Amino acid sequence: MRYIIMEVGSTNTKSSLYDNGKIKDLGFCTIEFKNNYKQNNKIIDSDKEKLYTYIDNIREIDETIYVYGTSIFRNLKDSEKQKWLKEFKLKTGLEFNIVSSEKENEYTVYGACNIDYNGKIAVMIGGGGSTELAIVLNKKIIETINYDFGAMDITDKYPDLRMDKAITPFDKMLEETLQGMKKPNNKADLLILAGGDYIMFYETLKYPVSKNKLYRNQLQPYILDIKSMDKLDQDFLYEQSLEKIINDNGNDGWWRGARGMRICVKSITKLLDTKYIIPTRINMLYGIIEEINNSFDKE
Repeated sequence: MRYIIMEVGSTNTKSSLYDNGKIKDLGFCTIEFKNNYKQNNKIIDSDKEKLYTYIDNIREIDETIYVYGTSIFRNLKDSEKQKWLKEFKLKTGLEFNIVSSEKENEYTVYGACNIDYNGKIAVMIGGGGSTELAIVLNKKIIETINYDFGAMDITDKYPDLRMDKAITPFDKMLEETLQGMKKPNNKADLLILAGGDYIMFYETLKYPVSKNKLYRNQLQPYILDIKSMDKLDQDFLYEQSLEKIINDNGNDGWWRGARGMRICVKSITKLLDTKYIIPTRINMLYGIIEEINNSFDKE
């Protein structure tokens, strides 16, 4: 069994190839659907064309493609949503599956919480336009909260985060972000970061992270205590040259949103009284694969 799963987010679109039990990352591209929607009150044509071009390139790897859209698409008005689904099908021949926040939580928790750990685990799904939080006990979700903002909303509010070095005080951004966030009923010592490439963040910047000794899982090799995370975040916002990072590594849109994501992560850890974070590359891919494969088994 071989197919491609494509995830179209508010800011980044990424694809993975599933090939008889093996998963290969096919990379991502930045398409700022949410930011451009906010400015134009519609999904703009240039963003559509970027997506169609990306799909054409991915088709060269395999023709069987399952496409899933997240926050910006589920927030469209019904009339806009139907228009988009018809246009996408007409242009690509593919179905565009809009994933609810609840389903995104389920898909991601499936991949993140297949571990042996005694105690509550929080899973944060961080995106450009939304932040989903699931609290899990014994591999079952016991609480979810969905926040209608993400990294790009933070950088919109504090534009200097996209500049070479940030100037807005960290505590000010954190306090103002927390004011609008619902508090979870549960706490969790452990927070798994999912939905984005958090491992790339630490590896690219050569930030030290420890080996995860709480449990063994090849998708979750690292662990970081909160004090160390805070120190590295201060360095990333106020000491590192963002222009140099982008010049050396590319991915301009991803890195300009990364500082906003650091505020999102810190806000969640404050609400949960988190002691440790686990940076991962896990997203809803693993739950989707399980669902697709099960559907074939039933046929």
